[in-house]
Amino acid sequence: MFRLDRLVFPIVLGALFSFGLMFPKFSEAAIYVVKRGDSLWGIAVKYKTSVEKLQEINHIQGTLIHPGDILQIPAASTQPQAVKKQINPVRTAGSARGEIQDVIATARRFIGVRYCYGGARPESGFDCSGFVQYVFSLHGIKMPRTASEQATVGTRVTDPAPGDLVFFDTHRNGSIEHVGIYVGNNAFIHASQNKGITITSLSDTWYKQRYAFTCRII
Repeated sequence: MFRLDRLVFPIVLGALFSFGLMFPKFSEAAIYVVKRGDSLWGIAVKYKTSVEKLQEINHIQGTLIHPGDILQIPAASTQPQAVKKQINPVRTAGSARGEIQDVIATARRFIGVRYCYGGARPESGFDCSGFVQYVFSLHGIKMPRTASEQATVGTRVTDPAPGDLVFFDTHRNGSIEHVGIYVGNNAFIHASQNKGITITSLSDTWYKQRYAFTCRII
């Protein structure tokens, strides 16, 4: 007599095998739901992976993510790692400038690091463009090395907003020699030759006379 269970079992087994071939990612990656205040950099640190890997596996261009987004986390990175200092940025949901507060919070962590001409790391010290390049690199954003090169990136805007880059013609000869990150309240954070990483007002007489323009990167 013909038994139905002998036919059903191989069909179900074949279907499961086919499902595994079609959707290998379910076994290779965990799922993470983006929460308010999250950033790719913060998630990468938490799961001990890299921004580049998260961008690759989730097909993300840039660093913008929103609350509710579903990200895949590489299998080898599914156990959260302890983070000594948690950044809790304030972000408007759906904002096109979602990474701004993260960038500013990162920049503030280096206040007091000494100035070093040609410096591009906290251990050795920073010059102005080295500081900007390093801070943005921590958020997966590649920047040129010099202030004059950084001045060619992004879009020029009339009124600076937090996260924008402010540029200065320090020699008043038509060239760009200094750059900082605008943090709001008419102030910017930068590498000063006298103070190292510090926050200065754009109304400061010396900088006000040498301010050139502002560029929006994020």
